[in-house]
Amino acid sequence: MYLNNNEKEAIEKEIKKLEEKSSAELVAVITDFSSSYNLLILVYSLVFTFLVSLISLYFDANTIMFFEIQLSTFAFFILFFHNFKKYFLYLLPKKHKYNKASKKAKEEFINQGLYDTKTKLAIMFFVSIEEKYVEIITDKNVKEKIDDNYWQEIVNQFIKDVKNKEFEEGYKTAIKSCSEILIENFPIKENDINELSNEVIEL
Repeated sequence: MYLNNNEKEAIEKEIKKLEEKSSAELVAVITDFSSSYNLLILVYSLVFTFLVSLISLYFDANTIMFFEIQLSTFAFFILFFHNFKKYFLYLLPKKHKYNKASKKAKEEFINQGLYDTKTKLAIMFFVSIEEKYVEIITDKNVKEKIDDNYWQEIVNQFIKDVKNKEFEEGYKTAIKSCSEILIENFPIKENDINELSNEVIEL
């Protein structure tokens, strides 16, 4: 659990407050990692094992000892990277981590049913903690009136909050920042139906 109950309630309250004045449907999604990174962990473990093997060649090790060194080294790195995955991420390029997180965000937009609202006014605030990644994805009717570039400044501030582990503050600030433009472009209607839950989704 990345947020305690009080933090989740505060975020949900902010969403509810905005949705009382706008037909936009806001959803908050948060996860620790956007990928298992299993394949990369395997590759990096093999690379480190190879490097250790090269070093061991300079020592007088027989065939059996050499094999044991390789096996134990490989097992060590596999276990270490799996158990301390957030440290493993420091080895990966930022672009690769962001690509993984962006792919996960788009998958969750589908998985959580945001694409399937009648109004097409869904907006997802996606946070991937260990990748320090934030993405705001909007449905087509939102895109028609609010360009994707508008959200970048909000995302940039949100990322700062994520880096400081201030997830509640990040969500609340982001929601407040876009409230005026959402109310202006998509004011609440008499027959408005809340199609998506206001509860924070923790993956």
